[in-house]
Amino acid sequence: MKLLYAYRYGIVGGVSTQLLLRKRALEQAGYHCELFFSQDNGLRQVLPKGGEGIHFGTFSAFKQLVAKGRFDAVIVIDTPELLSLAAGPRWRRSTVYLDVHTTTQTGLSYLDALSLKSLAGVMVPSDYSARLVQQKRPDWRARVHVIPNLLNTEVFTPAFSLQEGLSRPEFIWVGKLDQHKNWRLALVYTQLLKELLGPVHLYMVGGYTAPEATAQAFFELAYRLGVSDSVTWLDRVENVQLASLYHRCAASGGAMLVTSRDESFGMAAAEALLCGCPLVTNDLPVFRDVFPESPMLQRVDIWQPEQVAGAIRNLSIEKVDSVERQAMYQALRMRYGAAAFECALREVIRNES
Repeated sequence: MKLLYAYRYGIVGGVSTQLLLRKRALEQAGYHCELFFSQDNGLRQVLPKGGEGIHFGTFSAFKQLVAKGRFDAVIVIDTPELLSLAAGPRWRRSTVYLDVHTTTQTGLSYLDALSLKSLAGVMVPSDYSARLVQQKRPDWRARVHVIPNLLNTEVFTPAFSLQEGLSRPEFIWVGKLDQHKNWRLALVYTQLLKELLGPVHLYMVGGYTAPEATAQAFFELAYRLGVSDSVTWLDRVENVQLASLYHRCAASGGAMLVTSRDESFGMAAAEALLCGCPLVTNDLPVFRDVFPESPMLQRVDIWQPEQVAGAIRNLSIEKVDSVERQAMYQALRMRYGAAAFECALREVIRNES
């Protein structure tokens, strides 16, 4: 089977990283899979040299790719301007699916103008996303299918042994430096962590393509809060390095901070859990769908400092043991490994085509 995924933003992280994972998993399962991005937002320069089947270009380039590619299915993610071109020429039509990953009401507003007549179905990464789409378009209810995100369970695994010699709790935050991910609150809570635990360290990972003004605002806020010496900003890291940071945080008695206002799945949070790193997280509805109940998740109202403080105290008192870490890894691997993703996708395409 020959598949094409199309998306607007070629970014480092987020949906773009998910598409790279899907491409690799599908090709290992015997599919032919290509990716198209209508914007290059920094992704091209971090791709390995010689990577085939990854395209960047204009609407015209997308139209030509579809016409020449003879794809069995074209899956367009949150990019409505590509939908009219996705089926290809009239004499050789491809089956077209819409994949919805956005969760904000503003982001979902494009669904109002769409018709299912030209679509084989609608895909979403979680039950939570399915509910949002069905609330927005009740007439689509029977055509919405959950295709769970794919996790890299080969790189993100629990550490064989906890690192020694870490003298202070270490924490990590991962995301774009934007309002949705709520990065400023992570710096605010670094100040709280210092008050509760004494010396701590926070790794803030992300923001590779952040505007200069945002980067400046980051450093200014860290200085005003008095946490500059406790924060390391890494605009991007390789997966192996990121897994190592999760292991460090787990070994030190720290955690991952999730301050996001909303998520469609929570890839970074899932990767942290795979590595045995607990979460102190905003109580997002999607996490109740995606993750099993576990002491590794400390759910809070992220706008209530006393709840955040309580979660941090709980982590320091009730240490997460190796059995709980391994149980979480196995649960996520079964739900979101390559086999589960490929099976769900194949089932939808076979039934809806």
